[in-house]
Amino acid sequence: MIRKAAVAGYFYPGSGVGIARQIKEFALDSGPREEVVGLIAPHAGYKYSGQVAARVYSRARISGPVIFFGPNHGNGQGVAAPTICMMARGTWNFPGGAANIDSALATLLLGSSCEIHDAGWAHEDEHSLEVHLPLLEHFSPGTQIVPIIMSRVDDDEVLELADCVYKGIVKYRKPVTLAASTDMSHYIPQEKANKLDRMAMDRIEALDAVGLLKTVRDNRISMCGAQPTAVVLEVCRKLGAESATLVGYSTSGDASGDYSSVVGYSGFTIARPRKK
Repeated sequence: MIRKAAVAGYFYPGSGVGIARQIKEFALDSGPREEVVGLIAPHAGYKYSGQVAARVYSRARISGPVIFFGPNHGNGQGVAAPTICMMARGTWNFPGGAANIDSALATLLLGSSCEIHDAGWAHEDEHSLEVHLPLLEHFSPGTQIVPIIMSRVDDDEVLELADCVYKGIVKYRKPVTLAASTDMSHYIPQEKANKLDRMAMDRIEALDAVGLLKTVRDNRISMCGAQPTAVVLEVCRKLGAESATLVGYSTSGDASGDYSSVVGYSGFTIARPRKK
């Protein structure tokens, strides 16, 4: 399967030159890059969330393929998609580049006894992972991927998925990096978004997948990728990580000047555990 770019020229520039130019305009840290086992970044248009997402990818030193987890916003050519959909083989194109699927790792994950379906067609119009790929290629060229999108599932299914992914990674026997795509609160006043997002970010920093899901549910936080984020937190914890580091936070109001109704964006890195 060749997955064509669906939101180029809309969520991010429509040419490789334009993407590189926009990334160059972002204010990025110049310090050393961190060896990561996981990362979390937003997926709105680069005008709004690109600064935060680019800071994450510019800070991360990525080893091995990246298993991406993102929300399915309801795409799939009008056909009801399975709740957990993987693109298991092929190439994902975007302006100025492409990311190849690590089919060996994808096969291990598909065989890990979870409800992961080989349904690449469900990814065709979904933007939550696509917007990450030009940033991944810019800062970590040639990295292979395994893209997975999720519809809403029960909390116990989130933890079961994390356990199966962990087992698949162990069988792979090579370094793997995990990435979650999520925005935070949606369309609420800036002050309220800051408060609710901080509650969720506290749980992310603690790698507390169960606590994140409970906090989001109990406080009605409209974090679209809470479950994909919980999967990444839990797998990273099982791999020995201890905490996540907040790299950046902003809202759409910082770009638009309208703070009456904003979307929140946060970015994190999760350090790869040192070998004992």
